[in-house]
Amino acid sequence: MSRALLALVLVASAAEAETVVELPKTKTTLVLDDAWKRITAKEVTAAKDLVAAFKHDAGLVLAVTRAELANPDAWVAEKKQAYADQVEKGIKATVPGYKRVAKKLVDANGVPALDVEAKREGGAVVIVRVLLFRTYALALAVEVPKGGDVAFARMIAKAFAPPKEPPVTEPPKPAPSATKTR
Repeated sequence: MSRALLALVLVASAAEAETVVELPKTKTTLVLDDAWKRITAKEVTAAKDLVAAFKHDAGLVLAVTRAELANPDAWVAEKKQAYADQVEKGIKATVPGYKRVAKKLVDANGVPALDVEAKREGGAVVIVRVLLFRTYALALAVEVPKGGDVAFARMIAKAFAPPKEPPVTEPPKPAPSATKTR
C-alpha cells in the first residue's frame, strides 16, 4: 500500500471516530472522539446549569454549562476587558486553589470569548472557554489530571465556538437587456 493511500485511510478512520455533540438552544456544537464517555448529571457535583458532561479514557473531565444572562459589556470595546475580568473572578471562585496560567479575550467566529487556563489544588490544570453571546453564556471546562495532556484540552477548547456565519453578499443585479429600444 502506498504511503499516500495509507495516510488517507488513517485520516478517514480518525474522522469516523469523532462524534458531534449537539447542545440544546445553541448552534454551538462539541466535537469529541470516541474515548469520551458521557457522564450523567447525577455523577456531577454542581449540575445546576450543566448542559453536557464527559470523561475521557485518559482521565480528563469535560463539562459544558449555560447561564441565561445578558452580556452587553462583552460586545462593547471599551468595556470588554473589565467584563472579562469579572467573568474570570467567577471562574476563580469555583476552582479550589486557583492559580492563573493564561488568560486571553478572543473572537470565536464573531462571538466574544474568554479563554482561561489555571492550575488547581492537587496540580490538575483547568482549561475554560466562555462564549459570551448577547443573551446567554456557554462555558466549556476541561480538567486535565496532573501530568495529563494539556495541549489536547487546549485544542478542544479552541474548537468550541459557534459555526462561522456565511458572509452577507448582495443579490446579483439583473443583466442589462440585450434588446435595444428605439
